[in-house]
Amino acid sequence: MTVCALLSPGGSPGVTTAAIALALTWPGPVVVAETDPSGGDVLAGFFAGHLPGNRGLLSVAYEATTVEAMAAAVIAQLVPLDEAGTRRVLPGLTDPRHAATLNTTWHLLGAALAVQPLDVLADCGRLDGGPGQEHILRVAGQIVLVLRPTLRQAAAARPRLEMLAQLKGSFVGQVSLLVTGPGPLTPKELSRALAVPLLGALPDDRRTALVLSDGVAARRGIDASALLRAAGATARTLARIGEPPPGAPDNPHALADVPGRA
Repeated sequence: MTVCALLSPGGSPGVTTAAIALALTWPGPVVVAETDPSGGDVLAGFFAGHLPGNRGLLSVAYEATTVEAMAAAVIAQLVPLDEAGTRRVLPGLTDPRHAATLNTTWHLLGAALAVQPLDVLADCGRLDGGPGQEHILRVAGQIVLVLRPTLRQAAAARPRLEMLAQLKGSFVGQVSLLVTGPGPLTPKELSRALAVPLLGALPDDRRTALVLSDGVAARRGIDASALLRAAGATARTLARIGEPPPGAPDNPHALADVPGRA
């Protein structure tokens, strides 16, 4: 299966909301993994604080002795996003001070996500070049930069794209843009300005976005919303381009450079 890393240039363009929207419309089983070192939002947001905060990434870090143990711990910590349970989430850190706990385990986490038997959407937050993000990027088949169509976001995206180019030898993922909300630029103009392919665009559907980001109002009826319709089209495209070619290993870098592994 494939790992897709979702990143932002900063300015809160809605990476987590986009990841949840993509997961709810994904054409198969999928996991959203909140791997942002600064902390996750899903427990307090989408679940509106109705789930205990002791589930998720920090608990997985305690199983960091081997890739296999961590991969199993990931499965054990998943929380269903839908009634069928085919779309699930690995909640992120609830306290950014806990990020130091993962400093020696990010490489294992990347490998553990890569060997999962289903697709993974890794919500990496703002791209800042930290070691945790680099290890997730190493196993990502697709890298999606989420941003709004504004000049300020375009300016913030340029150095992040340069950072990705510098890391190109460390990962094989292809970079594309996912544009969210309104702005003075069209998605195509933004794509041309940054010389990065356009994956898709999510509309300014604030009602549905609030359901996904903050658990505001009931989820009933959001499947027909403009946001989830657009997310469904994007999810199908991303799932298709993220598939490995016939005969290729699911992720050739999944166990690369992991101490104790071949």
